[in-house]
This record gives sequence, C-alpha cells and structure tokens, in this order.
Amino acid sequence: MATVTRRGQSWSARWRDATGRWREKRTKCRTKTEALVLARDLEHLADRQRLGLEPLPQRRASMSFAELFSWWWKEYGHRRRSPDIDRVARKHLLPTLGRLSLGEVTPARLEGLLVAKTDELAPRSLNHLRGLIHTVFAKAIRREVWSGPNPAALVERRKVPKRPPEYLHPEEAEALLVHLDPRWRSLFAAALFTGMRKGELLGLRKREVSLRDGTVLVGRSYDHDTTKGGHADLIPVAEPLRPFLQAAIDASPSGLVFPRPDGSMHRPDVALDEILRRALGRAGVVTGYDHRCRRKGCGYSKEELGNEPGRCPRCNMRLWAKPLPRHVRFHDVRHTTATLLLKCGVPLVTVQRILRHKDVRLTASTYGHLSIEDMREGLRPFPAGLAGRSRPRRRPVGPTAGELPRPATALGAGWAAPTAHKEEGR
Repeated sequence: MATVTRRGQSWSARWRDATGRWREKRTKCRTKTEALVLARDLEHLADRQRLGLEPLPQRRASMSFAELFSWWWKEYGHRRRSPDIDRVARKHLLPTLGRLSLGEVTPARLEGLLVAKTDELAPRSLNHLRGLIHTVFAKAIRREVWSGPNPAALVERRKVPKRPPEYLHPEEAEALLVHLDPRWRSLFAAALFTGMRKGELLGLRKREVSLRDGTVLVGRSYDHDTTKGGHADLIPVAEPLRPFLQAAIDASPSGLVFPRPDGSMHRPDVALDEILRRALGRAGVVTGYDHRCRRKGCGYSKEELGNEPGRCPRCNMRLWAKPLPRHVRFHDVRHTTATLLLKCGVPLVTVQRILRHKDVRLTASTYGHLSIEDMREGLRPFPAGLAGRSRPRRRPVGPTAGELPRPATALGAGWAAPTAHKEEGR
C-alpha cells in the first residue's frame, strides 16, 4: 500500500513498483493529501504495468545489469542444465557490468569487455559470454522488462578455430575398458557403444532399457524430462553391450541404471574426466612419463617417452615414472563412437540417427574426420608406375634443333662461323 513520509520541507511518496520492489520519490507536494494522491497514482501505474497495460521505460532504464541478471536467473537461468552459468557470470560479467544501468550496457562496452578477456578466455568461451548477454536481454525484451535494443546483437562473434575432436582408437578403447575400475566399467561401456551424453547416461532409468528388444529409450538428461536435443529417441543395443547393461541393472539399488552406491543420482560435476584419464594412464594411452625423484625435497623432474625407471642425476635416488595420459574428455568417448562407426563403413545417415543429430550435415562436419592412416589408404589406388616415369619437360619456345632446316653442304661452314666469332668476342 502506498504511503507518504515528510522529509524536511517536502513529502516523499513510497510505493511498490511492477517488480514488487519498494520505490521512494521526493515530491513537490505541499500537503500530505496531495502527496498521498500522487503515491496512489504511482502505485496504480505500477499495477497497470504489471498487467502489461502500460510500459515504463524510465524505470527499466534505471535497472542495473545485476538486477536484470538476477531477474533472468530467477525466471529462466536456474532451469538450465549447465551448473556453471551463475559462476561464470559472477566472475566475468557482473564485476564489470553489474553496476551499470541497462542504458549504459552498449555494444561498444560489451566489445571492450570481450577484448579485455581475450588473453584470459578462448574464443569459444568469449562467444559463450556474448551469447549469455544476448539471451538475458532477449528474454527481458520478450517479457517487456526492457524496451530498448539488444546490445549483444551488434557484437561480432569470435572466430573459433575448428580442429578435429579427440577420439580413441579401437585398441585404446579396448584397453580403457580393461583398466577401468569395475564400478565405472559398465557406464563407460554404455557411453562407448551408444554415444550417449553424460547427463543422458546418469539419468537413464531401468524401465527405459529393454534387453529383450535390444533398445534404449534416450529421453532424459540428469533429472530433466528432455535431452539436449529436446526429443526422445530409441537407439539399438550392440551385442557386446548387453552383459555390461545387465550387470549394471542387477547391481543398481534404485530405478537408475548407473546410480551412486546409495541409489541416488550422480551430481553433474562428477569427475568422469579424471576417472577416464587415470584409466588411460594405467592402459598406457599416454603422451609420455614424468620421471620424478622419490627423495623428499629433491624436486628433480623430467618428461620422457619411456617409463623405464632410472636414477636421479642429483642424488642417485630411484626415479618414479608417472604416466601423462592423453587429454581425452568423457565427451570424447562420444566422438570415439561416431568416428569408429564411420571408419568401419557405417553409412553417415545411420551414424546420425545413433547420435540423434537433427541434421546429417552436423554429423558430417563434426565427426567425419579421418586419421592419417585413412588418408594414406585412400591414396593407394594411384598407379604405382607414376613414380618411375620422368617428369614431363616444358616445351621450349620456338622450334627445336631437330625441327630447324639443315643447311646445305656449301653453306655449312658459313652457317657455323658467326657462332664461333660471337663466342670469341664474349
């Protein structure tokens, strides 16, 4: 309810705005009655704005970016699957933009923010920051919380260098399953044979797996009712995967296929990447070994390709070879599934349906890479005889010596004499 308060020689009106926050404004009213009427009018105007009958650009322009982000997070952001959005915004956006009013968040200021973060963040991460700002303003415009333009729309996206994703070779994938902890082996086998994402595996329920029909219904991600693609799909179960799924279902104490020991769902930040790389280190899928001295305080360390233990050159203590596994993420297991299927000659459309991509072009551009061995195999049809043939010479300009008219016998000496004189005079 609107109220008024005397502030010195004037009256201040206090009312709730369209967002439910208390606002106070110093008025020029001479009497309490005039101030109370004005406060009620302001409250009535806020009610009309709350119902969408009247916009109030002045109030929206005075809203800070931190207030807008808090509104977006309460209405939309907390429902997002990524747990890092709020942390990233508080680290990279709010310290610079938080106190600014929405009218001061201009494309030039956003461009300056991204330029300042260039040395700290990769181009893909800069694009994510830009996209987050664009999403916040887009929702505000749709809900009429902000009536101005979207400032992020005029900020150019950074060019992201496209590199082929990491994947495991068949022998490396087999060694991975052997050296994994038995607790995690079924989960990684399911990821390898189905190409399912992390959230889809952790949220998979027993009733969605049919070993009799050999199918898995992928329609959830963690505890959300939809996947990243927003649709449910039925994918087949490969024969080698059946015993892994059966073992996981029998060992699960709850309705989930891959739960925690107490039957609850794993947290989204469960360290599957670390579990994967430790297993790769035990399997020998490494880039080298870090040879460290066992003596405390020595500090000797050297990276080498082999793992043969040696002696420390400083103190002659026996070295310890720590494996340095390849930097493969859990999501790269999905890349492995797609790449191995394509290398085995599986049609691209089939791979697309297994990965549940909407467009086959996305499958071809992302997972259609070939290793150098595949390229070398593709060069085999070239005729081997080409290597023994000499390179064709470039035809000289004008007639060759064999095409010149042969001079007559009497003119033979005279025809060759000028050439001899020219060489003597050189």
